[in-house]
Amino acid sequence: MNCRADAVERELFIRMRDAGLYLVYMGLESGSEEGLETLHKQITVEQNIKAVNLLKDVGLMFEYGFMLLDPSSTFESIRENINFLRTILDDGCLPVTFCRMLPYDGTPIKDELVRTGRIRGDVCNPDYDFLDPKISEFYEALTKVVSLTGWIHGLKAVTNQLSWAWHEVATIERLFPVLPGMTEYQQKLRRITKESNDFLLRVVEDLSYAFSDGRENVWTPEVVEENRDRFLNELLTERDAFVYRNEGIILSTLEDEGTLTIVEEPTGIGATV
Repeated sequence: MNCRADAVERELFIRMRDAGLYLVYMGLESGSEEGLETLHKQITVEQNIKAVNLLKDVGLMFEYGFMLLDPSSTFESIRENINFLRTILDDGCLPVTFCRMLPYDGTPIKDELVRTGRIRGDVCNPDYDFLDPKISEFYEALTKVVSLTGWIHGLKAVTNQLSWAWHEVATIERLFPVLPGMTEYQQKLRRITKESNDFLLRVVEDLSYAFSDGRENVWTPEVVEENRDRFLNELLTERDAFVYRNEGIILSTLEDEGTLTIVEEPTGIGATV
């Protein structure tokens, strides 16, 4: 299900969990009070963190939308966002994800950017100028050093691959008997998730200081890509080993559930039951 963070309430979500709910998506969007105000979220950082902690406490997975950059961004708010992501993901519960806010037509942010002459691009490719030109330079460098389609948004991105692995775990836990080695596999998955999160956020933070404080940029696209491949290969190795070890149990369980049959309804349209 999707909901706002301020709608997460313990007793209600326990009841929904017991009825089958396993995943909650929330548009957290920012770890900065200024960012939340710019995005008109009408919520606080504290409320976002409280919702995340409550979902973890009652045993529910969560996913989230997050904008590392928005029209009001400063280097301080960028690092607040990084620290917020570290706070909610410190246990390796799920992978880092973020994007840059895009000003869509009909939003107050788009209207304000037009009014102040900061809007760029067109309807299909909206863009804007940051208040600090150095942030534009930082973002451009970030997209060159870190392949965002490789880490976050692409089919084989670290974020997507890890998210699918966690979804698979949740599915197996609910539809199959307890599989041997499940606890150990989850621990390994958490470690890989945490280490990849720590690495990516460290790169982003270091780059921010390179442009705000003139520090040396120690990261190259080659080094970042090498680490991306390492995390993906380790994930695939651990995931496949776990599934292959339990392949017999998984297949026998599916076979025991029976086969699908086709029932002809009055209209002649087949429906699987």
